[in-house]
Amino acid sequence: MGNSMKKSFLTVIILALGIVNMILTAVIVFAVVPTTMRTNELISKVASTIDLEINGSPENKKLSIEDIEEYKLSKDLTINLKKSSDNTDHYALVTASLSINKKSEDYAKLQPLVATNESKINEMIQNEFAKYTMDELYDKKDVIKGNILAAVQEYFGSDFIIGVTIEYTAGS
Repeated sequence: MGNSMKKSFLTVIILALGIVNMILTAVIVFAVVPTTMRTNELISKVASTIDLEINGSPENKKLSIEDIEEYKLSKDLTINLKKSSDNTDHYALVTASLSINKKSEDYAKLQPLVATNESKINEMIQNEFAKYTMDELYDKKDVIKGNILAAVQEYFGSDFIIGVTIEYTAGS
């Protein structure tokens, strides 16, 4: 009789553990999984927003070359760079141009303002370049271009400017 009672007791324990396992699985399915899905959705939105800020809006990828106007800034900029570890003054000679979407809703209204606000655009370029040392310029060219583009788009309150082209040489 003792052996049969042990088997029944083990069966009850196994059954209880199985039920607890099913309950915990249900808790995970109904509580944790939806929260994880919402978190993943939020992360995806943030990542896509960051990507949009760096690369411009997705519509920009669909533009043909005929829909893009290049606006070359009229003067080359000589910009003092952040001092590097050798404590020497360095500078960059920068030539910049803006890519403007001619199909944008804001094109007709804002395109004429680009020329009149060229000094402000130059200031944005100078401020961005001044944050970096000569050594950092080559590694962070895409970051610099992205930051300048974001600043210009924010200034005009529009994404009709879809790109920034920067050419520079750095020296002491």
